Amino acid sequence: MPPSARTNSRLFRPGQGGAYFALAIPSDVGLALDKTVEVGAIRPVHLAAAVKAYGGIAITQDEAKALLSYPPVHMFQALRPGRSVGDALARLAAVFQSERKPETSVSVSSLGVEDLTGFGDAREWALGLAEDIRAWDDGTLDWGDVDCGLLLSGPPGTGKTMFAAAVAKTCGTAFISSSFAQWQAMGHLGDLLKAMRRTFKEAAEKAPCILFLDEFDSLGDRAKFGPDHASYNIQVVNALLEALDGSSRRNGVVVIAATNHPDAIDPALTRPGRLDRHVKIELPDYDALKKILAMHLRAEVPAEVLETMARATSGMSGAKLAQLAKDARMRARRARREMTPDDLKAVTPATVVLDPAVRHSVCVHEAGHAVVGTDLGIATVRSIVVPREVGSAEAWSGFVEWSRPVARQRSKEAYRNEIALLLGGRAAEEVILGDIGDGAGGATGSDLHRATDLATVMEATLGMGQGLSYSDVSSPRDLEELRRADPVLRRRVERLLNAELERAKEIVRRRKGDVEIIVSALSNCEVLDGEQVKAMLGQRSDGRRRAL
Repeated sequence: MPPSARTNSRLFRPGQGGAYFALAIPSDVGLALDKTVEVGAIRPVHLAAAVKAYGGIAITQDEAKALLSYPPVHMFQALRPGRSVGDALARLAAVFQSERKPETSVSVSSLGVEDLTGFGDAREWALGLAEDIRAWDDGTLDWGDVDCGLLLSGPPGTGKTMFAAAVAKTCGTAFISSSFAQWQAMGHLGDLLKAMRRTFKEAAEKAPCILFLDEFDSLGDRAKFGPDHASYNIQVVNALLEALDGSSRRNGVVVIAATNHPDAIDPALTRPGRLDRHVKIELPDYDALKKILAMHLRAEVPAEVLETMARATSGMSGAKLAQLAKDARMRARRARREMTPDDLKAVTPATVVLDPAVRHSVCVHEAGHAVVGTDLGIATVRSIVVPREVGSAEAWSGFVEWSRPVARQRSKEAYRNEIALLLGGRAAEEVILGDIGDGAGGATGSDLHRATDLATVMEATLGMGQGLSYSDVSSPRDLEELRRADPVLRRRVERLLNAELERAKEIVRRRKGDVEIIVSALSNCEVLDGEQVKAMLGQRSDGRRRAL
């Protein structure tokens, strides 16, 4: 019997697709028992089988779910021999109509995951989850085999909340949304913890249910709490760990947590049995932009208009695209007419045409990456992209896409080669142009940022630099704080970066002809595929073939 049966003579949990019979065990009887077995709730498949065996009546899963939304005693009283299931449900509805409480969960999205685009691995996970929940509901799959914990990370506006609601729609489950801020708004620590437990209890009562926890990084990491509020924060994280533990209390509950900063989350929250799957949602690419715009515009849009909008909105999030579509519809509504391509053009940001000199420097930069990476044998070029015009929200002007082998373990040389590749673009600018632009740095995720973090990891945690000491760091933020606090480490990182920049420049000098061949090709087109690059790097500047 369920744990709560030990203290309650009868327990009913409406709306969860299952029901408990609960009997208290008298203390004198409990002393005589060798073992107490906890039996889960009645599920639709169980009820359908029982009704078939007892009364010879075949009922559907939906009918069984509807019956289980009422107290078990009343349900079985309504299911009399010779009475149809429809009649039983009508009688139950008439009796309990005035007693029903309004739902407190967030309404489920009108869109399912299958209607969304641009979510990659998260979409595949959700479609698989829907199949598993159906199997669990049918009694053919144990909940312990369901992948029921997901951490979603990505930039703001990438649709994490919309995705979670769409998962509930596809899975046919209830949907509850909450956050640390909502729990904290209830008052002091005790009120916060009660609110947290109440959220998980509500999700269990509505199972199967998708429980969405937004701004998950607000909870923090226990290892990084300052002394002022450490006790408070540790108790909050510990309570959440207890709620997330894979026990029978979470049967039928799928937890999806969303964050913009996955590195700020306590590692214990993402261990097996909790939020053990992590999927990153990136900003939509060109094809995804077109599909997302078409979805939000809710109208037939000429292909050429969608293509123009997709180019102009490159680098924007799904939320910003939704706002553009809303603005276009509003413009047409104010004019009291249907939306036209002119409305779309009016709300679409203008693209920025790259100055020829700027684009040439970008071509040199990307060619440098391609040549250095190929020379070091790190990876194979899949494509090089340098567009002639970019969206106003775009932070990049070109990139090299690589195909890399899977490596379980990397050597010191492999790390240094990776740093040299990242600095290959800057090296080419210095060697070919005699000057450098700002494309290698200035932003999170830039070449300099990634190279600096790799060099810091080598020096501070892997023993691949000038020392063997280890520092416990787990995120880019930790690495930045470590460099700020340790000037000796900062100097060692700087020496390593300069050494690899010099090595990259030497490769560019030696293969200057190859760099210039790629630059020349990119001046006439926006995209070079891997086969084209391979052919170019297999030919000397004097026209003779060279073995790769």
